[in-house]
Amino acid sequence: MEAPWREVVEKTHLGVWILDSQDRTLYTNDRLKVLLGYSAAEMLGRSLAEFIDSSQCMRLLSSLKQSQPVLTDFCFRRRDGKNLYLLLAANPFYARGGALHGTLIMVADITERKLVEELLWRQAHIVDQIYEAVISVDLEGFITSWNNGAERLFGYVARDIMGKPLLLLYPTTDPEDLISSQIMKVLEIKGLYEAELRLRRLSGDLFYAHLSLSPLKDREGRLIGVIVTARDISERKNLENELIRTSKLESIGVLAGGIAHDFNNLLTAILGNIAMASLNADTKPFVLERLAEAEKACLRAQNLTRQLLTFSKGEKPRKKLASIGDLLKTSASLMLRSSNVRRQANIPEALWWAEVDEEQIQQAVNHLLINADQAMPQGGVIYIFAENFKIGEASRLPLTPGTYIKITIRDQGVGILPEHLDKVFDPFFTTKRRGSGLGLSTVYTIIKNHDGYITVESTPNGGATFTVYLPASQKKGPLLKEKKLPLTFGRGKILLMDDEEMILEVSSAMLRRLGYEVTAAQDGAEAICLYQEAMEAGTPFDAVILDLTVPGGLGARETIGDLKQINPEAKVIVSSGFFDDPVIDNFYESGFVGIMPKPYNITQLSAMMHKIFQNPRPVS
Repeated sequence: MEAPWREVVEKTHLGVWILDSQDRTLYTNDRLKVLLGYSAAEMLGRSLAEFIDSSQCMRLLSSLKQSQPVLTDFCFRRRDGKNLYLLLAANPFYARGGALHGTLIMVADITERKLVEELLWRQAHIVDQIYEAVISVDLEGFITSWNNGAERLFGYVARDIMGKPLLLLYPTTDPEDLISSQIMKVLEIKGLYEAELRLRRLSGDLFYAHLSLSPLKDREGRLIGVIVTARDISERKNLENELIRTSKLESIGVLAGGIAHDFNNLLTAILGNIAMASLNADTKPFVLERLAEAEKACLRAQNLTRQLLTFSKGEKPRKKLASIGDLLKTSASLMLRSSNVRRQANIPEALWWAEVDEEQIQQAVNHLLINADQAMPQGGVIYIFAENFKIGEASRLPLTPGTYIKITIRDQGVGILPEHLDKVFDPFFTTKRRGSGLGLSTVYTIIKNHDGYITVESTPNGGATFTVYLPASQKKGPLLKEKKLPLTFGRGKILLMDDEEMILEVSSAMLRRLGYEVTAAQDGAEAICLYQEAMEAGTPFDAVILDLTVPGGLGARETIGDLKQINPEAKVIVSSGFFDDPVIDNFYESGFVGIMPKPYNITQLSAMMHKIFQNPRPVS
C-alpha cells in the first residue's frame, strides 16, 4: 500500500481488513488490531473463519464469491474470548484481468449499540411476558402500547387497539378520568395511583380490575403519558361483596326477626279469635263470609312474616325430597297466569330431585318470576331453563364440587344498570316505585341456606338472567300432598304459659273449645308453681305449652328443667314465633315432645294435641 493511503487508513476510526483471494489476511490497520486484540503478526495469513462464527463466515463468503458487496453486522471473537459486534462492509476487488484479487473489509464497533438493542428487546420481552395487563397511554388518553397480558385480559389484539381511546375499555360513557389533573398531581407527588373499577372486555363482559398508574416520562424527564397495570380481581370483589351482603343481612335480619316474632303473636291472637267466632253456631252466613276473608288476609300476612323470618335466617329450611321440575312448572303456571308475558320453558323430565324446603324454594322461584314479569310491562318472553349440572374441582363457582340443579330465569326487560348489579341482593334495595326491596334479598338468603348459589347478569335494555345452583339428590320419590285434618276433640288438663295476654286468652279459648281444661300462666316461674301444686294435689297436668322466650322472666328453655325434675314424664310443647334458637332445631334433645310454631289456628292446635296424646314420639 502506498505511503499516503497507508497513513489515511491507519488514522481512520474504522477497522480496515484486507483479504487475499483465498480469504487469508493480508493487512490490518491499528484500529482493527485494537478492536480484536490481536497484533498484525498474529493475524497475518489467518483465515476470516478463525475470527468469526463459522455459519456467519459461510454466509459472508458466499456473498463475496457472487461478487456482491456485503453490509451487515457480525459477532467476532476477541483474543480475550469476549464477543464483539462489528458493522461490516465488504467489497471484492479485482486484478486488471478481471480475476478476484481479494476483499476489502471496513468495520465499525457497534457492540454498545447491540447491547442497548438487546437490553431494549429484553425489556420489551419482559413486559410482554408479564401476566398482568400493561398498557401505556398518552396525555390525551390514547393507547400507545399493549402487552400480551392486556390481550388476554381484554380480548383485543395490539394491532386493533393501538391508537384507540382508553375509554373503549369502560362500561359507561362517564368513566373515571385516569389522566385528570387531580390524578396527575398524585402521580407527580407519589409516583403511583391505584384504583378499583369495572372494565369491559371485547366480548362485552364486565369485570372488576385493580389498576396501578405510574408516570411515563421522556429522556428529559417530561411527562408524556401514563403506564397502566391492570389485573382481574373479580373473584376477590365477589367475595368482598358476599361478605358485605351477609353482614347487612345479619344486622337487618336481627331486626326483621324481632318484628316477625311480635307479628306472629298478633296473628295467633287474630286467627284464634276468627276461629272461635266461626265456630259459633249462631254466626250468620254473611258474618262467616267476612270471617273467612279475614282469615285469608291473616294467612297472607303469615306469608309476609315467613318471608321476614327467612330473610332474617330465623326460619331454617325444613328439607325433604322434592321434584324441582314439578316445582318450577307449578310456579310458572300460577305466577304468570294473568300476566301479559309469554313463558318458554325447558325442564327435562330426567331433572334430578333435591332435598329442599319446598315452600321456601317455591317462594324464591316466585320472586324471580315476579321480578322478570315486572321488568317487561309491555310484554315479552320469560325463559325458564333447568338442567343437571356437575361442578368439578376446577370450577370458579364458590360451591363444593358435586351434582347440582342449575335453574336459569331470563327476561327481555329493561335490564339492570351496571352500578346496580352489585346491589340487587341487598336488603331494601329497589328501583321500583312499589317494592319493599326484600324480594331478591329473600331469594338470596333461601338459596344460601340451601347451600346453593345465585348469580345475576344483565345489561341496560338487554334483559336480566338469574342463575340458581341447588345441590341435587340422586334419590327420587313420589310427591305427597298434605291432607287437611278435621278438628279433633279431646280431654285433659293443659297448662298454657305465654307472656302475651292476648295469646293466653285466645289459645285458652281454643283449647277449651276442643274439650280441654286450661290453666294459664304468664311466665315460667308461675308455671312451675302451678305444675308443682297440681302434682301434689294428685291432679297433674296432661300437657304443658310453654312460650320459648319471656322478656325479663323464665321462658321454655329455663322452665323445662324444673318441670322434668317434678315429673320426668311431663309432656311439654315449646311454642315460638321465631326459630333462630338451638332449642327449636333440637327440641326433643332439650326435653320437649313437640313444637307449636306461631301463628297457629285451632286446626293446627287440634292436630298437635291429638298427636301428643296419641303418639309418644316427638312431633312438630
